[in-house]
Amino acid sequence: MFFLKNLSRKQLITASRPWLIAGAIIALSLSSAVQAQGRKVRYVPPSNAGAPKVSVPGITRSACASELSCLIALVPDLKVDQAPVPQTISKRPTIYFLTPKVNGRVYFRLDEDFGTPSQRKRIYRSSFNIKNDAGVIAYKLPDDAPALELNKKYSWKLDIDDANNTRSVYGSLRRVELDNALVSKLSATVDPLDRAALLAAEGVWYEALQTLAEAQITVPKNVEIFEEWTSLLKSANLDRVLSHSLVIQK
Repeated sequence: MFFLKNLSRKQLITASRPWLIAGAIIALSLSSAVQAQGRKVRYVPPSNAGAPKVSVPGITRSACASELSCLIALVPDLKVDQAPVPQTISKRPTIYFLTPKVNGRVYFRLDEDFGTPSQRKRIYRSSFNIKNDAGVIAYKLPDDAPALELNKKYSWKLDIDDANNTRSVYGSLRRVELDNALVSKLSATVDPLDRAALLAAEGVWYEALQTLAEAQITVPKNVEIFEEWTSLLKSANLDRVLSHSLVIQK
């Protein structure tokens, strides 16, 4: 099992699978979160003015009988031809997936994306074994992956090869820098649910999702945390994921 401190990106590697994690533990107070009323974490897509758009949704292209047999990336599925690129503030972000029960091999690749498939430049690839029950897992770009550059678009692809059945999922991201006012507000915000709300409202998808995933592990079965997780997923049209929970790597 692996643990990751919230937004610090410090990995505490304790086993031989340093890349795939099921979530993280954060040392943040939830006392005010339990009392908060009326907060809903909603994703507001960035405008990305003047930037290239992404037209690949975050779900598997292969047919699947049910969500239990699907591989789905937890990235905004806005169902438009040119949706804004999801944003991150991390040099090596964490990406979440809904996976079926699997015992196989994972292949991940990351490309610099200049607008079309022929203009992509491979900058990182990795592969490793995976074994887990159906549910939500997390993949953190490891320390040997190149640090993402600011304001550059990247495309990624993840394949799971299990018993001669290969599932693939695609996505994109762009690393951005927060303005000073938001940095100050986040620094003064202890409550992880408030932090997630601030990030989501600024279109910072990857860390908003990670903050809520980590909060669920810190305080299991907390109703308000689950409600905010649900609100964020619904705002990104990821209702198909709602009935599934985080799972731990075996």
